[in-house]
Amino acid sequence: MMRLTTSDGEHAVLHDLGGHGTPLLLTHGNGLNAGMWATVVPHLQDSFRCWGLDFRGHGASRPQHDGMSVERPRFTDEVLAAVNALGGEPMLAAGHSLGAASLLHAELRQPGTYRGMYLYEPVLVPEGFPMPDSDHELVVASRRRRIRFATVDEAYDRFMSKPPFSRCEPEAVRAYVEIGTYPSGDDAVRLSCTGDTEARIYESGVPMDFAQFGAVTCPIVVARGDAPAQWNEIPPRVAQPIAEALGNGRLETFAELSHFGPMENGEMVAKSIRAHLEPLAA
Repeated sequence: MMRLTTSDGEHAVLHDLGGHGTPLLLTHGNGLNAGMWATVVPHLQDSFRCWGLDFRGHGASRPQHDGMSVERPRFTDEVLAAVNALGGEPMLAAGHSLGAASLLHAELRQPGTYRGMYLYEPVLVPEGFPMPDSDHELVVASRRRRIRFATVDEAYDRFMSKPPFSRCEPEAVRAYVEIGTYPSGDDAVRLSCTGDTEARIYESGVPMDFAQFGAVTCPIVVARGDAPAQWNEIPPRVAQPIAEALGNGRLETFAELSHFGPMENGEMVAKSIRAHLEPLAA
């Protein structure tokens, strides 16, 4: 693991996930961590050296300060820190949800960061859409989330027992739980991403003018799942408008997958990533 410290003293963690070839940066959604890519990575490793980023307050990166900032520019900072740590050259990247949005924000801030991107349901909200507030189902559910478990196995069993994780591949959920828990010192384990952190991230989103995406001209696939959305219907709804607004984007749809698609069928998503990014590899 590589620790990436940012200007406010918080940090992200970059995991070397193995493989051979061109570096590929993988970013995760809110409340998740690099473990979410566990069933995707094995199908990429013969073409790419895979690196998984844990954002602040997620996975192996626990908060360093009370009231850790979760404003969206902080995640962009961490993406750019990861790119610099991997050499600073224009690179390839794939992201999910918050992680996908953060990749695009990084390109908007620093054009030329990427040669190509694969964005699975980036959470980017157009102007005029209602933003999650303290009463939104996602925010309320996050703040109620249990964060203490007797063992890692108990945490894994709990997550696998109900949606959305019950739809996911067991190996992906196991990796998410193993990276996302730590011994709490009271003969238990705790989730590194607390419910409050996740809820504050949901509340921190701001509407965007999608017209600015036209300045992003590296090749981008915006992917979405067409399975029924749970709680948050915005990511699949905005995927097509994002793809159309980009300077060089196209939409790809998975009829059988949901917002958690990379955890539901890693091989299928990896095949799609390879088809898009392999031609762009050095």
